[in-house]
Amino acid sequence: MQQSSTEKVSVRRRFVPSLTLAYFSTFSLDFLVSLLLLDVTLTFFGSKDALHVAIVSQISTISSVASVIVGVLIAVLSVRFSRKLLLLVGALFIPIGIVGCMLAPNFLFVQIFFPFDGIGSVIVGSMAFAIAGEVLPLSRRAKAIGFIVSGANLAIFTGSIFIRYFFAAGDWRSFLLWFALPVSLFAFFFVYFGVPSMPSKQESSVGKAAYYKSFKEVFLNRSATACLVGNMTRHAGFVWGTVFSATFFRLQFGLPLATVALFALGGTLLFALGNIVGGHLVDRVGRKRLVVLCFILVGAFIAALVYVSNVWVAVAFSFASNLAGGLGAAGSLNMTVEQVPKNRGTIMSMSSVFVPFGAAIGAAVGGAVLAFSGSYQTLALTFVAFNFAAAAIYFTLTKDPCRI
Repeated sequence: MQQSSTEKVSVRRRFVPSLTLAYFSTFSLDFLVSLLLLDVTLTFFGSKDALHVAIVSQISTISSVASVIVGVLIAVLSVRFSRKLLLLVGALFIPIGIVGCMLAPNFLFVQIFFPFDGIGSVIVGSMAFAIAGEVLPLSRRAKAIGFIVSGANLAIFTGSIFIRYFFAAGDWRSFLLWFALPVSLFAFFFVYFGVPSMPSKQESSVGKAAYYKSFKEVFLNRSATACLVGNMTRHAGFVWGTVFSATFFRLQFGLPLATVALFALGGTLLFALGNIVGGHLVDRVGRKRLVVLCFILVGAFIAALVYVSNVWVAVAFSFASNLAGGLGAAGSLNMTVEQVPKNRGTIMSMSSVFVPFGAAIGAAVGGAVLAFSGSYQTLALTFVAFNFAAAAIYFTLTKDPCRI
């Protein structure tokens, strides 16, 4: 029996907040390498030395590599299994990783359990965007994706508020116990009850030929492949903000964690605003035009902020970078999801492979640059290059299939 129009509208209204919360939960453990990188380093190495910071930052690389491996598997499984089932499996990995890191007696255990977050994130991200692409009409799809992406920023915003209190009451482990773990568990149950099952025709069993056909249609499409490579490169550039930026501000300007957390709040709000506004602008400005312009600006702002001596000017450049990054992220996701409409599950799963691969490249290269140079300015310029390269890829090789 087909759903009535009223039932369909009710489903759409219900599942977008659920997917947003699921995406929110995937960032609940990322504070270990964003705001708390110095503190985790001190716990296990007792030093703020650039080499030790670089070593601890590599848990992000390990997590990203695990995400790549799982993302390839999910790209295959998404053709055969229910989107909701895979989404739930991904959401379950998050609290497992949190508990493992929280109870870790040494750095080895952190290296083992932190990748659980990356595995869960790649599954949740790919399935959330695939579900949005399948259920929503084009007129509402861009805005919904903008709101889902904003869940990441809401996570950072909320975590940055609470981290000041939980960290004051204990250490980074208390933050995981009282914030990250409850959020991830709540998200799992919210997804279970809030996300509808996909229509049975999209969950039917398929043969091996369907796998090959879906991958062929994605990778023989030059624009689709370029979008994946562009997503990989721009996410390598994002590692500056997700891993090293807070540490730069704490060391360069001698700022306490509480102050940097407040700056993170402002940056997160602006990134979220960029996601939402970007979802409204893509149909007016054009996905490709928005993406190229924004990532040029992101690179320029990062280059500027690391060479100014005034902390407020540096923060202003950082905020501008966050806003441009949010606009660009919304544009790139909306452009990617429209490249191969009949195989959205495959291309978004492959995007969720390329994105953590980009993060792995960014974290590994960034860690190596920091370890050998000991300079955060040189480190920042590395990520400027990644952003400019992403803009060049989108400009020369992609097309916006929604614009004539």
